[in-house]
Amino acid sequence: MSKHFTQLLEQGYAGVKKTANGECNLEFCNNSRTKYKGIGERLCEHHQKTMREYGGSGRTDRPWTFNKQSCCEMCGFDPYEHELVQRIDHNLVQRRTASSLLIVDHIKTQRDGGDDSPENCQTLCITCNYIKTMLSGDIVPKALYKDKKDYNAVIRLLKPIAKKVLKTG
Repeated sequence: MSKHFTQLLEQGYAGVKKTANGECNLEFCNNSRTKYKGIGERLCEHHQKTMREYGGSGRTDRPWTFNKQSCCEMCGFDPYEHELVQRIDHNLVQRRTASSLLIVDHIKTQRDGGDDSPENCQTLCITCNYIKTMLSGDIVPKALYKDKKDYNAVIRLLKPIAKKVLKTG
């Protein structure tokens, strides 16, 4: 947490009103810019509210983070139901801890032409994200295979397992 996090959270995103002009800077959003000045003033009001500085998960340098949901979309894990998270009695710390147990994952990777739109993003718990990453071959380092055929054989082995386990088309 940044040293100014609690201060900004208390202040809230609603700063000084200004005239909205233009659209939200996130490529996948066509809403008008927020009417408030301050951090996130180039976003729409919804995305400004969900910025990390105000208690949300969104970061302008990582646009996909604005698509984070509250539960894992693969297994249904709710981080607020985790025993250790429930023991945290400080609301801000509990929220940040619960949020850190979820990851925004690109369905079609950016490497393969996927974008940051909500349709191409899914929220996964750490466990589901690791399983998906492993089964999709994202952590199989090409550099370890001298022969490209060996690397492709590993990927071919993983593909049907991934389809079955992850229920992908």
